[in-house]
Amino acid sequence: MNASSAPLSYVPWSPEEPGWTTDQAGIRGAEWLMEQPGQKLVLVPQLQNYQQHPMAQHVRNAVVAKRGALSGWDRGPVLAPWPTREIVGDLASDLRGRATAICVIPWGTDPLLTAWLRARRAVSVVDGSVHPEADEPLLEPVVEAAMTELGQHVNHANALASHIDKAFAFHTLLKLHEAGYRWDVDKLCGWALGHGFTGAEEDRLRQYATKVLEGSTFRPLPTDPFSPGAVQRWQDQAS
Repeated sequence: MNASSAPLSYVPWSPEEPGWTTDQAGIRGAEWLMEQPGQKLVLVPQLQNYQQHPMAQHVRNAVVAKRGALSGWDRGPVLAPWPTREIVGDLASDLRGRATAICVIPWGTDPLLTAWLRARRAVSVVDGSVHPEADEPLLEPVVEAAMTELGQHVNHANALASHIDKAFAFHTLLKLHEAGYRWDVDKLCGWALGHGFTGAEEDRLRQYATKVLEGSTFRPLPTDPFSPGAVQRWQDQAS
């Protein structure tokens, strides 16, 4: 799998600095954007919230846009304050290869965003350190081995919607579940976004992973594309 290639930075939600505020976090993100070469983009969930934030006063000559409305921007660095799950999915794909560098400003501790930052070993713009949880595994080793193989089987352009890609995804999760393995859905999806899966795939992977954990299935059940011994193979790879 080819993971996202644009360098990923973030503004910590609560770094160990006295007097740190959300206003200062936004301003630090704006400063990062102004330091980057290229056509600048501020990608926001709501224009009004951004325009009323002090960071807006520190951004110059940048395109400010909502998701899906990027007609004035071609390629360059991206600042993403308070990204939604959909925006995280777009960022994970480098906005289809157009982002040259990315910085996100979290709002609170969103579990999917945190998992993606960990998977990508994002760097703090405050002190240059790698995310403090980057070395802690997001998935059990066997689950990670299975997900790695899944990423090699599927066509990432199909968003896990084609019959064969859906079959590989669902049966990967089903086999793991039947063998006693479990996962946190946000960590699973964050890991996937950090390892070559797209935002559209994350949406369906979340549905499949939740269904399997709940004991649900698909009707009709897709044909199992695996030969016998898949779980044993993942266990061998993990060990």
